[in-house]
Amino acid sequence: MRRLVVAPHMDDESMGCGGLMAKYPDECVVVTVTDSGPVRAAEHERAMGVLGVTDTRNLGFEDGVTGQHMTELVGALDAVMGEVRPDELYLPFPSLHQDHIAVYEAGMRSSRVSMSADHWFPPSVLVYDIAAYDVNLYPSDLRWNVFEDLTEEQVTKKALACTAYQSEIPTEIHPINSVKQLAAAAGLVRLMAYAEQYALVRQVRR
Repeated sequence: MRRLVVAPHMDDESMGCGGLMAKYPDECVVVTVTDSGPVRAAEHERAMGVLGVTDTRNLGFEDGVTGQHMTELVGALDAVMGEVRPDELYLPFPSLHQDHIAVYEAGMRSSRVSMSADHWFPPSVLVYDIAAYDVNLYPSDLRWNVFEDLTEEQVTKKALACTAYQSEIPTEIHPINSVKQLAAAAGLVRLMAYAEQYALVRQVRR
């Protein structure tokens, strides 16, 4: 199994898929789209070390303006898709952050079904929850309908990975408690101690 996690910024991958990556570190490839500078890059390296993920790439786009480079972004993701050939693609929820919307749209275009023999399309496409923006204008066709069961150890690793991003954490937020509370809430009505929630966009079963 190959799982490709595409993150607009260095930290989105840990907030959205940190538990999944802690559970399947050898199956996950992480691609971050924007270059947020050396401090964030060092934090990202520490976070991936906590989760045990070793295959990471950065596309180097400028933070905040990825939507202005949609053609280039789709092309870059096409290239990664062809190299990694993932079974599952994980994209960010298109919240009101412009980079999240752009990366979601580019990822959907890159994962398109094509008749071209050299174009890889992942059988499963899922959207992950970052829980960073409380908005009412969520896309109506995305519903949380896939729940990844997590252990105490896995959700703790996710929380520690999120904690690695000290430059992004407001002083009033305790990330370990917050991450565990969100994971417990997602798992509560599914008879799981902890869970991550995803929206399944497409699944091709062979």
